This record gives sequence, C-alpha cells and structure tokens, in this order.
Amino acid sequence: MSVIIGTAGHIDHGKTALIKALNGFEGDVMAQEKERGITIDLSFSNLKRGDENIAFIDVPGHESLVKTMISGAFGFDACLLVVAANEGIMPQTKEHINILSLLGVNSIIVAITKSDLVGAQELAQREREIRDYIAKFPNLQILNVFATSIKDEQSIAELKNYLFNIKPKKRDIDGVFRYYIDRVFSLKGIGSVVTGSVIEGSVRKNEKLFDCDLGKEVSVRSVQMHDSFVESASASNRVALNLTGVELSELKKGQLLSKKGFFRGFNEADAVVFADLMHNQNVTFCVGSKQCAAKTLVLSKESDSLFVTFKFEKEMFLKFNEPFVLISNGRVIGGGRVLNPIMEPMKKQIKIAFLNALNKSDFKSAFTMLKDIHKNGFGIIGSYQRFGLTHEEALGVAKSLNNVFVDEKALNIYDINAISRIKSFVKFILEKNKFAIFSASSVALKLGWASENLAQKAIDELQDEGAIVKNEGVYTKSGVNFNELKIRLEDEIYKILDAAKLAPEAPYNIYDQLEIDRISGDNALKKLTAAGRVVRLAHNLFITAKSLEDAMNRLRELIKKDGFANVQNAKDALNLSRKYVIAYLENLDRASDIAKDGQNRIFKG
Repeated sequence: MSVIIGTAGHIDHGKTALIKALNGFEGDVMAQEKERGITIDLSFSNLKRGDENIAFIDVPGHESLVKTMISGAFGFDACLLVVAANEGIMPQTKEHINILSLLGVNSIIVAITKSDLVGAQELAQREREIRDYIAKFPNLQILNVFATSIKDEQSIAELKNYLFNIKPKKRDIDGVFRYYIDRVFSLKGIGSVVTGSVIEGSVRKNEKLFDCDLGKEVSVRSVQMHDSFVESASASNRVALNLTGVELSELKKGQLLSKKGFFRGFNEADAVVFADLMHNQNVTFCVGSKQCAAKTLVLSKESDSLFVTFKFEKEMFLKFNEPFVLISNGRVIGGGRVLNPIMEPMKKQIKIAFLNALNKSDFKSAFTMLKDIHKNGFGIIGSYQRFGLTHEEALGVAKSLNNVFVDEKALNIYDINAISRIKSFVKFILEKNKFAIFSASSVALKLGWASENLAQKAIDELQDEGAIVKNEGVYTKSGVNFNELKIRLEDEIYKILDAAKLAPEAPYNIYDQLEIDRISGDNALKKLTAAGRVVRLAHNLFITAKSLEDAMNRLRELIKKDGFANVQNAKDALNLSRKYVIAYLENLDRASDIAKDGQNRIFKG
C-alpha cells in the first residue's frame, strides 16, 4: 500500500526538519534553499516499512510561494499540518488550511513541533487553538494530534508509527490515467524525466500517453517509484516517468499527461466557486501544478457560493468535479470545483439550472437539459471528462430519460422528435423524386447530424406505415418497380457522365443529384463499366467510353502539333485541370504507339 502525505504550515515551523527526523531525508537540496534556510520548491521523499510506503511532499511555507504549495497539495491523500509550539497558528498556517479545504484534502494529522520549547499548559492551549480553527472548515477532519520535537526520538517514533495507519484517499485506479507534471529534468544516459502524483488510473512501462497541452503522443520508457524501477504505478503514488518522443525543452510543469482521446482543451469552463468574486475580475486559476490567468464572469450567487464562467488565456484540460484554487495579488482568495469543463453555449438562466444539476450530480436532469437544447442530439463520448462517468454509466443515465432515442453504438442521445424530422426529410425526397433510392447510411450522410441507427429507426417506421419498401438492402417509394428502377438508374448516370464530357463529377456528387444511396449508385456504375459503356480511370473518376476516345484522339493531335504532350500543354489544349489531365495522360501511356520521354509523351519511332 502507498499513501501520499504532504506537509503544510508556516515558514520556519519545522516541516523540513520533521521530515528529516522521520526518514533521514534532507529536503532543502537547492543551493538557494540551503542559503535562505527555507523550502522554495516541492521536496519529495519517502518512508518504507515492508510493503507499506509513505510518499512525502514537503511544500514551502513562505507567503510568496503559495502557488508551489498548491501544486503539491493537489496530490495529497492526507496532510501533516505542522504548527510550532512556540508560535502557534500563523498567517501561512491559515492559508494552507484554507487550501486543503478547497482541494478536498480532508484528513489532517497535526504535528505540534518544537514542543520542548514550551510547558504542558501552553502545549495544551496550542492544541485547543488548532482544533478550534480547523473546526471552522466542516469538510476537514483532524485524525490525531502529536506533540513532537526533533530532540525527542520517542515523539518522532510515535508519529512515524501512526502515519503508517493512514489510508489513501479513494481514487479511481481503474479510471483514465491523469497526471500533472510538477518537475522536469534530464538524466545522463536516461533522457527526459518528469515527476508527478498519479491522480487517477495507472501507467505502465512502454505504454503510450498523451501530453494534452502539447497535443503530442509520448512513450513511457520506464516507470520509477521511490527510487525503484517498476512495471506499473497507480493512483496515490509519486511517480517518475522517463519519456521518449518528446524534447526536454517541450515539457513544462503543469502539463497534463493522460490517454489520447479522453480530454479536450477549452478556453472556457463553468464552476461553483467559494469566494467573493467580482464580475470581470482577473485571477490566477490553479489546478494541479498548472496555473493559468483567467477572467471571471459571475452567473449567479447562491447561499454560500457562486456559479462562475472562467475565460482562460490558454486551453485548459479540466475534468468534472476537479478542485481548483484562485489567487489574486499573490494571495489565495478562494476556490471551487469544475462543473462544466467544456464550452457549452446556453442562455444564462438555462446554464444556471444546468450548473445546479451538475453541482448536485443530478445527471438525469443535466442530460434532459442537453437533450432539449441540442435538437440534433448530443454525444456522450466525452462523458469521462464532462461528467466523470464511463460510457456505460452515461448510457445508463441516458436510458432512464423519457422521450429519447439512445444510440449505444454512436454514443448519441436524441430527443424522440428527431425521428419524426427524419421521416419528414425522407418524404420530402420522395416528393421531389419518386425514383429515389436510399438507405440509413445515405440519409445519415445527407443530414449530417443523424446517426445511422437513428435514420434506420425512422426508415423502419416508414416501412411499417407502408410508405416505402425494401429491395436488395435499399429502400424505394412503395409501388415503384425496382428492376425497372435499376435500369433507369444506369441510364440516368450515363446521361450525366455523357453530358459532362471530359470533366465528369465524382460519383457521390452524381448520387446526391439523383437522390440515390451509394450502394445503388456503385452497383449501377459497376454494370456500366462491365458493359464497356463507362471506363474507370481513377478512384473517383469515371468517364464514358466515347468521351475517353475523344480525349485520346485530341492528345494524339497535340503530339503531332507540338511533338509531345505533357501536363502543361495538355491542360491548355483540353482546357482541363491537372487532376483530369494526369488521368488521361496515364491512360495514353498504355497505348502501344506511345513512349515516355521524361514527363513528355511522344510517338514511338
């Protein structure tokens, strides 16, 4: 079992010294840190006992380094709150407690350090003060309080033994891997290395990951936990990853590593905020180890919170219910939880109702609102980012809705009225052209917004009503002779190709013109080519045999006139684009009396 425990507290209250006493690790390793005697960056170490492991994150207590503290606290399972007995709760102690509350780090172990400097009565007073202050934050729980001194080995041993009883926060180890980079460096003989805390999911050696901020896939050459190489690592672990497929200069603190296809970036997100914010206020939005400048658009004020839309200066890859902290003028002013991590155009009152539903995790109401807003359906393929739901869970919610059509294959949800709209569209086609041939795929292709399964549902209803009939996998208007229709279709396609002469349209454009599906059109073209009436020159280029003969004759006349034919002079002579000319010249190459001289075609001999 592994657990991540972070320190928090005011500067000089002994956080780093306490960690050293617990595991012998000298946290302040940077020259500047040693010189100034304070922790400037995050410091990482661990403590092992058999198969049990505690990963420590020592965060800075100086007021100017609050962003660094936030980036470390995001990964805590529990917090070791350090308060010096001779000073008690100080400004940064309070700020750190506020950050813990905002980030949902609910479990706190209090270490009253330097206890040898005060008497028993003052020590008891300090404990009361700490308990009273933390009681102001309903979501925080003090697990235990220890009076410690680095000069008292027994006090350190008692704290150490207790820490091994701490359980990790409930995290989804089966979910999608998420990991904010908090350090980047290069090791000789190894290459680019990043470190961070695994928030969700797991990662394996040789696995492909996706750097969302770079939009680039990377490979994991090796995985390291607590100075040991491992095959895999899951949530609630500090992990170092050796990455390939990316330059060291590209990797930055705050970038999100995940799996490809699960997270999209947006310059806007909606959230519930616990802070006194002004409309159009500039803030720094802190999530994981990432900080981003943002502007606030206050939507509504609830009893103790706000619904706010954040406009970010760069794309953010946020997830539903993800906690964040807000900073203004270098100080923490509040925080909250992401409710809607994607841009969703809505009228203000509808959006407020939508956010209310999300704030209560009332996904059934949220899905109903999206169904009503998106008349052409909405997708649930991004449900993990948007609602924290797997596809299966999102489909379960969708199926509980009234008056919907759920396409499980396409992961789309439609209001039931969409079926009637498709039926009206098919009837309109048949009114325009009683000889139309169509299928579910051709209808879905024409509409764009409809899935094939939805189109098939509408077609099935029309067939049950007797409006259409099915023949050879496609549909036609009732009463139309299908065999005669196929012959007519071949003639119609031939007429269109013949009229186009040397510049015929692509087959799918012809199919649209005739209101037929692609299968029927392709079958008709196959019959025309088999009969020799039409020749296929390229993937989407069909021409009548007589037009092709005309093109070959004109190219031969060009060779007689200029001594050669190539792309340039053939374009002028035939008044065609390069695409057509190349196809005709390549067909000319097959003739027994033609030779190629570089890019020119000439007569042999």
